[in-house]
Parts: sequence; structure tokens; C-alpha cells
Amino acid sequence: MFETRYPHIFSPLTIGDVTFKNRIWAAPAGVHLLMDYNDDAPNDRVVAYYAEKARGGSAVITYSAMNMDHYLPRAKDHANEDIFRPETHRQWQRLTNAIHFYDAKASLELLAFGCHFPDEEGNLHAYSVNGDEGTELMDEAVMRRLADEYALAAENALKCGFDMILIHGGHGLVLSQILSPKYNTRTDAFGGSLENRMKLPLMVLKAIRERVGRKLLIEYRISGDELAGPDGFTITDCIDVLAVLQEYIDIAHISAGSFFNHTEYVTHPTGFLPAGCNAYLAARVKASDRIHIPVLTLGAFQEPELMEKTLAEGKADIIAMARGTIADAALVNKARDGREDEIIPCIRCLHCLDYERFNELSCSVNPELGREWILPRLKKPAEKKKRVVVIGGGPGGMEAAITAAGRGHEVILLEKRSRLGGKCVFARQAPFKHDLDRFLDWQIRMLERSGTDVRLNTEATPELVAELQPDAIIAAVGSVSAKPDIPGIKSPGVMTAIEVYEKAAKGQLREESFVILGGGLVGCETAVYLSETLEKIVTVIEMKPELASEEFNIPREALIQHLDQSVTCLTSSRCTGIEEHRVTYIDENGREMEAAADRVVLALGMRPAVERAEPFRGLAREFIRIGDCAATGTVRTAVRSGYDAALQL
Repeated sequence: MFETRYPHIFSPLTIGDVTFKNRIWAAPAGVHLLMDYNDDAPNDRVVAYYAEKARGGSAVITYSAMNMDHYLPRAKDHANEDIFRPETHRQWQRLTNAIHFYDAKASLELLAFGCHFPDEEGNLHAYSVNGDEGTELMDEAVMRRLADEYALAAENALKCGFDMILIHGGHGLVLSQILSPKYNTRTDAFGGSLENRMKLPLMVLKAIRERVGRKLLIEYRISGDELAGPDGFTITDCIDVLAVLQEYIDIAHISAGSFFNHTEYVTHPTGFLPAGCNAYLAARVKASDRIHIPVLTLGAFQEPELMEKTLAEGKADIIAMARGTIADAALVNKARDGREDEIIPCIRCLHCLDYERFNELSCSVNPELGREWILPRLKKPAEKKKRVVVIGGGPGGMEAAITAAGRGHEVILLEKRSRLGGKCVFARQAPFKHDLDRFLDWQIRMLERSGTDVRLNTEATPELVAELQPDAIIAAVGSVSAKPDIPGIKSPGVMTAIEVYEKAAKGQLREESFVILGGGLVGCETAVYLSETLEKIVTVIEMKPELASEEFNIPREALIQHLDQSVTCLTSSRCTGIEEHRVTYIDENGREMEAAADRVVLALGMRPAVERAEPFRGLAREFIRIGDCAATGTVRTAVRSGYDAALQL
């Protein structure tokens, strides 16, 4: 008999006529960046992405998302999915067929951020819950029209082979706006009492059931608490609503937060919050004797031990993950097979949700994400075994070595320090970088298992590398700190951000006041580490008008919240000099100012260490620079470039 360490995770669940093989759902996460502008249904790239999730073992694969507000003009930044037109149904059927091939169930997320409908003359009208400026108040006729859109989408989902639908009624979308006592200011029959405020969600669910009966399961996502204070939508309200809605739905999907009160960093928990931090809300719903349907929880789950514990303690019946199965689509199968230490840890950078600023779907730790459709053509078997020398043991170098060894090559990795991890080693010390620390541990573990000859405390020189007689060299020597021409910048009291962590680890950071020059992500995270972990007095000086401007808005909001609590931040300011125990600067009003500083920390950017890499060119037939020594970037760019370089060998 097959046994698993996680009996609750792998206990089947039957709801209605549908049996799920385990308790793990792949939660919705948009794939707009896999679609072309003219696409209105899943293309081959999208099908391959979701099929890989299904192959990885999740019981349910949720497509994100079909927008009920589909009369809006086509968005300029991504395609508009459209299940309403019958001519797209064959493409949707290909998607559900691919998911079903791996014995997973297919779910379609239905949502509405807004509400627009054309009138009889084709003029588009905007409607809102409160009739805000530039919109008309949603009256009952408009609500019924919206409910009919949900019902038609559900009917078409059934025709296209979906087993269930997910109604998104949380996070500040239309269905949650009308539920919120803080947001909904109406005084008519759809405002005031909770009974009035839940009329629209009920209208939607009744319309769906009238159209499809019980042929589709309905999962309803709701914010267990919108985190707007006691006068907002709370867990008590959530239970009251679900007690009524459960007549029409099959699964209560309990999330948290709302975009209209800027709590998305809790909805999608950042590294400042523990894994599973929103499970307490699902536990409250599950514990209520008024709720009789299965309850789902989510929120930065990834480790099987925590998921098993959550289910075993009765806090929920189901656990959903978005980022967990993005970082590693095979997570569920690895847990089932006792290979949990091979699961690629998500570092919660939220790059995968940064749709607006990037042109492709990608992941910091999973270099295959978004390329499932093309990689089988690129990953050709190595023609012959080669001796590969990788110079540098940061994330990019380790990824290159792991991948090259996995392709059958003999790999030697040279690292001048006594440890692996490169500049990311700071994650060992900063509590809010726990997930990055876990990823480094995973890389080191996979590196050990790959058979790579890892040589620490070994500085690569052209002479040494030449003696190794490599067929290929991958240079992953990183970057060096930029040092602009500021008076005093070469003073003994000036250090780089990475030196802060190195000295702190050795107990050598005894100074009390620090000025950090540069308020980008590195400077801001270093400031939080110094102020919160080491309890130092910290000032950040940044030339731009905002801090961490390169960071995605969700983790940025959480970071700024911590900076506001413990760090003095001077934006639109420019350092003019560094002297003993002080820094001079020009503030946002053009005034000459000074700040006390026992130490000055440089976080003014990096430049590729080209001069370290180029001496190795010509020592082997193949030479590739990766990571920061090719172009300064992030963990994502380092890992991707290391993986891609190894595939070329």
C-alpha cells in the first residue's frame, strides 16, 4: 500500500459528483503576458503553462481570469479573454482537455473589477456601486444584467469542459465593494444592512444556478476580513454572508484584504509576513457551526509540513497556492513522493504578478516558467560530455552548474569565498528574506546532489582555469558597487551594503548611527535590517522622489510601511560630502543640511565586473558571461541566465 507523510493533503475529497485526488488547488494567477494582443482565448503557450501545473499534481487548476466587464475596449497591455463567443470554445476546450489529461479538474475564475454596458445605440456606460464621479449608479436593472453575464459565462464554461468556476467576490472587486460597509455608502435597497448589501452576490449566484443547475461546482472567493478596521467587512460579516450564500455555492474560499485600502501585501503575503498568515480567517469560518460546506485557505503556503498541519488541525479542508506552483509546478508530486526537499522555494518577490512593467511571464527561481511551450525545442540533449568551469557561486553560478551537471557534463565550480550564495548571502541575516535564504539552501542542496566539484576558498585565475583544461567557461563573477565622485567617499567609515551584513555576522558592527546613500531596493532593505533587526539609528538619502521605485507595488508597500516605522527617509535629496561622523546633503527644498553618521553605507547601484570576467575569455572554446557580470539585475535574471547558458552546452 502506498503511504505518504502527508495523509491529509493526499486524502481525496468528493463534492457533489466530483472527486478531487488531493486537497491542493493551483490558485488563479493571470497569464496575460503569455497572450498576444489579438488573442481572445488560450493559445498554445497558455495551454502548456496550465498543463505543466496539472502534470505537477495539483488537484484543481484554476484559469485566471474571465472578466465579466468584457465590453470595455481591448486593454493595451494584454489580450482580453472571451468565453462569450462560441467561436473561441474550441480553444478553451483544448485547455480543459490538457488539464484533464493529468487527472486534474479545470476551474474558470470569473471576476469584475468594474462594470460597463452599452446602451441600445452602442454607447458604453460606466457603472459603479456608489455612482462615483464619471460613473452612473448601478441600479437593479444593471445588476441583473451583470448577473446574466456571470450566468452566460458559467454556461459556456460548462460547454468548454470546465468542472467548476471560481467567483471572485473579494479583494475590492465589484462583488466585495457592495458587501463592504465601509465602501458601500448607498442608502437604497442595496445599502445599509448586510441583508441589503448581499443582494447582488445572491443575484449572481441564483442566475448561475438557474442557467447550469448543479452541473458545475461553484467556489466563492471572499475576503474573510477586508482589513479596513472594525467598521469594515470583518470575519463576523464573512460568516454571516456565507451562511446565506452556501445554499448556492460548494466551496468557501477565504482570502483577506482589499486593494481599496492598500492591504494587498496581506492578500499576497510578502516576506514580512509568515507563511499561511491568513489561515486564521478560514479557521474561524471552519469552526462556525453555521457553515456546512468545505472551506479553502491560501496565503504564501508552500511547505508541505505547514499545509498538512493546517489541514490536520481542521483549519481548512483545502489549500490553494498561486506562487507556490509558479515557483515549482511539480510541488504536489514532489511532496507525495517524499521529495519535499527538492521543491523550489518561492522567494515572494511577486515578480510573477508584475504584469504592467514586464513583457513576459517569468519567475525569479523557476527559469522554465512561461516557456513551457518552447523549452522542449530548446532543451536538446548534449552532443558530448564537456568539462565546464563555472566561476562564481552566487545564484546564477549555482543554477548554471546544477543545469550543466544535469545535462551530463563534468562541472567544476570555483568560489573565492568560504561559502556559496554570492551577494544574496545577506538573506541569512535579514528575517524578512527568509524565503531567499531557503532558496539558497535549495540551490546548495541541489548542487551537492548534482555531482559538481565545488571548490570553496578558491579564487579563479587565468592560470588556474587554464590548468583545468575546460571545454566551456561560465563566468558568474557578479558586480561591483558604483562609487560616484562624492567628497569623502573613500573614507574609512564608508562601506557597501554587502559589507554591512558581513560585518554584522562577525559582530563587528558596533556603531549606532548609519546614513545609507541610495534609497533603491538594496538601500531600503538594508535600512530595515539595520533599524529593526540590529536596532540602529538609520537615515536614507535618495535622489529620486520615491523610495524603492524599481520594486513592484505590493512588496514595496510593505517595505515602505516598515521604513515609516523606524527609518528617517530623505527623498529628492543629494549627498554633497562625507565627513567624520556626518554627511552633508542638499534637501528637497535646495537647502544645505547635514545628518549624523557613525558609518556611511553605499547603496548607489552596481556595475558589471567585466574586468574580472574578460581575462578568462579565450581559455576555452565556449565562454559565456551570466548574471550581474553580464548585466546587473536581480535573482531572476541571474538564475535565468545561468540556466540558459547551461542549456547551450
